[in-house]
Amino acid sequence: MTNGQQHPLFTQYMFNGLLINPAYAGSHGSMDLTATVRKQWTGLQGAPQTQAVTMHTPIKFSRSSAGAVAMHDQLGVTSQYNIYGVYAYRIPVSEHGRISLGGQAGMNFYTSNLNELEIDTQNNQQDPAFAGKVSRAFPNLGLGAYYNDDKSYVGLSIPTLINNRWNILDPTFKATQKRHYFLSAGHVFELTPHLKLKPNVLLRWVEGGPFQYDLNANLLIQELLWVGVSYRMKDAVDVLFEFNVNSHFTVGYSYGYPVSKLAAYQSGSHEFMVNYRIAKHKNMVVSPRYF
Repeated sequence: MTNGQQHPLFTQYMFNGLLINPAYAGSHGSMDLTATVRKQWTGLQGAPQTQAVTMHTPIKFSRSSAGAVAMHDQLGVTSQYNIYGVYAYRIPVSEHGRISLGGQAGMNFYTSNLNELEIDTQNNQQDPAFAGKVSRAFPNLGLGAYYNDDKSYVGLSIPTLINNRWNILDPTFKATQKRHYFLSAGHVFELTPHLKLKPNVLLRWVEGGPFQYDLNANLLIQELLWVGVSYRMKDAVDVLFEFNVNSHFTVGYSYGYPVSKLAAYQSGSHEFMVNYRIAKHKNMVVSPRYF
């Protein structure tokens, strides 16, 4: 039996929590649109490539928020599309603090083009077990909780609750989706009026798999430029850059230097992010966000 990556990895998760937690929806107080493109393990044939688009917004005259997540992940000959609708309900617990409970529902679509596999067989004959295209579609649900105030956040989520089986008609075929558990937290420390430090941590666990963690620290300079470094357990050391073009528009980039056993076969991972925020009404001031 083998284990593999099921939920796409993102280095800049601390700037778009909706990728891992539906309860993040509405936390900015404005409509938020984000696009992320990730090319993992550059130079390694069949390495993961991921594109994601998220949107979330508070619902007027209520504590509710809504959003959507669309994601494409290509790994070898297998292509995965995830489409989810998101809902969250935010509860004030202090002057600046909010607790949010959220859920998501949607579909996962998988396609494996087995014809693209290079299989060594006797007499170079095609193995019928690796011929054609195989497609599956699975519904799924996710839950999350999220707390944030002006300087801190903590979130707990299970983005996929249903352990769908790839082939329910064949009891010998054991491939299944597995629940992923995410615990994230961060805090902003004001070092000087023009310099802030934000450490973050992300703990991940997959049922039947190993426990993993990401450690990160970012410096915010003049409320304009984030510069950071991350360590992903036994995988990579990343450098991050986020630039606040203005109060509405942010661009980001990260590069991951490999430290795993795959380091000799690849030249690192690249991730790009673009974020745009839209005020709920004309007189609203879109304040800078730290997470």
